[in-house]
Amino acid sequence: MTIARRGFVLRFSQAGVVLFVMAMLSSCGKAPSEPLRIASSPWPGYEPVYLARDIGYLPKEKANIFELPSSDITLESFRNRSADLATLTLDETLELLAGGVKLRILFVMDGSNGGDAVMAIPGVKTLADLKGKRIAITNIPLGVYMLSRTLNAANLTRQDVRVISSSENKHAEMYKQGRADAFVSYEPFKSQLAELGAHVIFDSSQMPNEIFDLMVVHEDVFQARRKDVCNVAHQWFRTLEYTKQSPEDATRRIAERLGVSVQEYQAMLSGLSIPTQQENLRLLAGKEPALVAPANNLVQVMLQEGQLKHAVDIRQMLDANIEACIVK
Repeated sequence: MTIARRGFVLRFSQAGVVLFVMAMLSSCGKAPSEPLRIASSPWPGYEPVYLARDIGYLPKEKANIFELPSSDITLESFRNRSADLATLTLDETLELLAGGVKLRILFVMDGSNGGDAVMAIPGVKTLADLKGKRIAITNIPLGVYMLSRTLNAANLTRQDVRVISSSENKHAEMYKQGRADAFVSYEPFKSQLAELGAHVIFDSSQMPNEIFDLMVVHEDVFQARRKDVCNVAHQWFRTLEYTKQSPEDATRRIAERLGVSVQEYQAMLSGLSIPTQQENLRLLAGKEPALVAPANNLVQVMLQEGQLKHAVDIRQMLDANIEACIVK
């Protein structure tokens, strides 16, 4: 479901969208010979997955990629096994691990460096101005986490603000109707709010190495279909090379798919860092994978905020032979 066609979402209730999407995902079957089911949601860092499909690197007989309308539906589709793989944030992945879901991190898709933000109406000029205001957040770990970090930076507590739970694809309409004063958001919704007059008062560039996006896979799928799963990783990095070798075509395709201009898409990318194959090995492999330290820090914050009931170790989701999987 593309950003350009996001109106499709609004014609269904949230529950209706979930049931419709789950039916589509489940209908794809689970036989080893059938395509892998990959669930995703709108976010510029995930776009190479769709580009891989569109240029033939990930044909339909290898993988069916479903763009779901919001990240909370993507999380639930993976949790209930309607998807074999999913694009999730690190905090969402930690939540799944704490809930007993057995999974593996296949590769790190991106790190947020400004792509996630708190967008405010013009009257809210500083973090201190949030006191007593209405803040809309998506009720997923990342939304709660960003709210927590924002309030800490503002020296405020939950009791100082009014939190409104709402899907990110409804934030623009809420802004127009004056139903919230600030929004915990991310691209491309962040840019939509900016076009309406909202401005950034806090973003992920102020909390480096805390928000990562991952491609994750169920443990049993990883073991049973390792060759197919690793091919997804191969094609991801192959697609990243394509974006360097043919930047104009890649950028044009992605911008058209998102329903934005090339300039707008490039602006979205400025808030992201996309790890190369070698950087992924540094993050996921070796005696001390670089992702472990920020993950442990994130676990402590999530424990303090009540997002996790007990500590978890990200090493449970790392594969000792991941290099053989992501390097062809």
